[in-house]
Amino acid sequence: MSEHSPSLPSIPSARLRPLRNRLRISIRDAGLTDLNPSAKATDRPFWTLEPTPLVIAPEEWSTLSNAIAQRARLTNAFLNDMYHHQHGLRDGIVPPELVLADPYYRHACRHLVPAEATPAPLIRFDLIRTVDGWCFTDTYTNTPVGLSYAIQNRRFLTQEAADYYRALPDYRSVINFPLEIVEALRGLSARAQRNPSIVFLTGGPRYPFYSEHSFLARKMGVRLAQGDDLLVLDNHVYFKTIAGLERVDVIYRRLMDSHIDPVVFSTDYETAGIPGLLQCIRSGNVVVANAIGVGIAENRALHACVPRMARYYLGEKPILPSIETHLCGDTDQLDAALDQRERLRIVPVHHDAIGRPRAPTISLKRKSLPRALIENPFNFVAQPHLTSVPLNPGARTPTRFRLSAFALSGNRNVSVFPGGIINLGVEAPPHDRVGVSADVIVLAGSADTTGALADFESPPEVEALSLAPSSRGAELLYWLGRYLERAESTARMLSILDDVELEEIPQRDRERWAPLWRGLLEATGQSHQRISPRANPTDALSGDRLWRMTLDASTQGSLLTSIGNASANAEQLREFVGPESGALLSQLHRELRKIARDCPRQSNKKSRAFRADAAAQAIALTLPSLNAFLGTARRTMLLDAGWAFLEIGMQLERAQFTTSTLSHGLIAPPASPGSEESDHSGGQHFRDNPELSALLRMLGSQDAYRRLYRMRSQPRFVAELLLQQSRAPRSILYNLERISKSLDEIEQTADDDAAATVGDFAVGIISQLKALRLDQHFSREARSVGQPLEAELDRLSEHFIAMHDLLSDHYFSHQARLDPGNLQSELELSTHGAH
Repeated sequence: MSEHSPSLPSIPSARLRPLRNRLRISIRDAGLTDLNPSAKATDRPFWTLEPTPLVIAPEEWSTLSNAIAQRARLTNAFLNDMYHHQHGLRDGIVPPELVLADPYYRHACRHLVPAEATPAPLIRFDLIRTVDGWCFTDTYTNTPVGLSYAIQNRRFLTQEAADYYRALPDYRSVINFPLEIVEALRGLSARAQRNPSIVFLTGGPRYPFYSEHSFLARKMGVRLAQGDDLLVLDNHVYFKTIAGLERVDVIYRRLMDSHIDPVVFSTDYETAGIPGLLQCIRSGNVVVANAIGVGIAENRALHACVPRMARYYLGEKPILPSIETHLCGDTDQLDAALDQRERLRIVPVHHDAIGRPRAPTISLKRKSLPRALIENPFNFVAQPHLTSVPLNPGARTPTRFRLSAFALSGNRNVSVFPGGIINLGVEAPPHDRVGVSADVIVLAGSADTTGALADFESPPEVEALSLAPSSRGAELLYWLGRYLERAESTARMLSILDDVELEEIPQRDRERWAPLWRGLLEATGQSHQRISPRANPTDALSGDRLWRMTLDASTQGSLLTSIGNASANAEQLREFVGPESGALLSQLHRELRKIARDCPRQSNKKSRAFRADAAAQAIALTLPSLNAFLGTARRTMLLDAGWAFLEIGMQLERAQFTTSTLSHGLIAPPASPGSEESDHSGGQHFRDNPELSALLRMLGSQDAYRRLYRMRSQPRFVAELLLQQSRAPRSILYNLERISKSLDEIEQTADDDAAATVGDFAVGIISQLKALRLDQHFSREARSVGQPLEAELDRLSEHFIAMHDLLSDHYFSHQARLDPGNLQSELELSTHGAH
């Protein structure tokens, strides 16, 4: 049975176009289309998924998987020999110049790992199926790309083409293969322990395939690390976590080996690697998979040696052949290739790699040899133009394809990924993108018991881990929380301006609103803006000013800037932030950018009105989207120390926002002469106080105020609600208590004094706040000496800045921590006014 068997279901041609559109949207909404930092708008998409899969029958897969497993064993045997005894070179199995002159042969890595080790646990093999059968065309051992996209292709297609997949016979699952990688990595650890410390080394978001790195790290349950997250001390590698330095046993690398140790290898990306790593490997204190130097196995010239290598290293014949290959460095083979100009072409020995210049493919149809080939013949091989059988033979324009398959080598066996990824087209996929791909479905045979309950009768003895996030991850999560809260608070306050003006502003009290707008501007980072004392609220925040607060990308604190920063952080936190919640945030950012792009750039009366409408649209879009993101994140993220940092960022930002707004909007100017007085507000004039009602609404607290006090808005009770009410979400006391609870969670994970230090500081502010007697701040005497409550609010703002510095010192910067005994004197935690 094959992909064109009449017994298999098919997708009607009328459904293909809408299905392609849905798949494109699914990939886009998952945030996986805009990850290539070098891509231009005119470039082809990073990743396209075609709905027609390749279906492989069990009998055919048996041959394929055995051949792939054999090729994985051969590749590792060859790599072991080349970096140890080099018998294959001495016995003439492989030409010495082919290996020793290879730019990917790392002479510094001789005897770096034990001879019995597995240098390349995960290998990708590219194959093509011609009319004569399958053959191998390329090997990827350095940083094999594509496994995550193979898994995600299946996920997207089963969601969008569910009827087709239900109609198929039983097929092999692919979702759990990342867990097999974890088991293989556990077996590499030199230390005998159940749960060795494993990190996934990536080049970071600037690498085109960072989306794969973050996906696999999340599915493997290991932490994602960049070079700056790791350091070497005493020939050991340590991971910088919020709990301090954690020794690393195994590094699963997806960073090119030329960048991995700047001390040994010359690289333009010094910050990407780990200085001193090779010495740690040589000392046996850490294992790197795939090992440094395995890139020599990618040399296409090795295809010419495969039959000899298989007999020499394995004592076997190749189950499937390699593509016919002629070594241009061998004069006789080059002459033979020239005699077959019409059938062969010249290709570089190494496929395109990230960070290396693209080597040309040379046609042999010219009469004279190219200069590059004459100067460096060992850098090229001659291979035939292979054309695959079509993926869809019945189509009007049959599609050619290549299969990328994956093999995982452990200590005793090789596991082959039950499927793979199809790259459509005649040429190999580009080196910096996935390209046009399709799913590979392996039908299950009658003897296939994968997934049976018997597999789970004796689960391994593995303890649940409470992994401390990296210092970088904790800081990103903290700022993600702050950006989200900043955007939500700004949007909420701006969203009610029209309602407030129409419902609650008497003409005679217009001057009372100016402090409130100044507080709003300061809280949203717009304190440089000026508002006339008698300005109408909507006039004060309309047109260009409203645009700057919402959709101006150059304004710090605007909705677009805050959401953009949050989205950028979430992209770097994909091992924490799941695809469901991440898609919501990236979609919001895209829509805000689109609204901003559609607005006119010139400033005139008409454009200001248009900008005001666009700002209103952005505000209306932001609030429900952020609530959806936070709700989804809370239901999908692990509520551990990582979540605690996100929560601290949100609560600290909210507390600062509330404090800044109160410092301007709480204390109203004296009422006009003749107003009625009452003792309900501690001696202040009893009036309607519409600006305080607006303040409560902007802070989302009006309903809470009415339920607790059942009276009009009065300064004394508004202050109590927003400062000392532990059940009000916008109360500063509530925010601090949530911060304190989050610090308790961090303290359990970090298991050191840092969280207790910051927690003690938070408890000190809480005690000060609870002891604050508001009556004395709203008496006539307090008013006559300048309303000292403003000084208390200023002191709170200083404490929040100090708390941020404490968090940075203890967790983010990874510098020397403050002495807890000197905390009170350093931060001058005052209890002034708390009697």
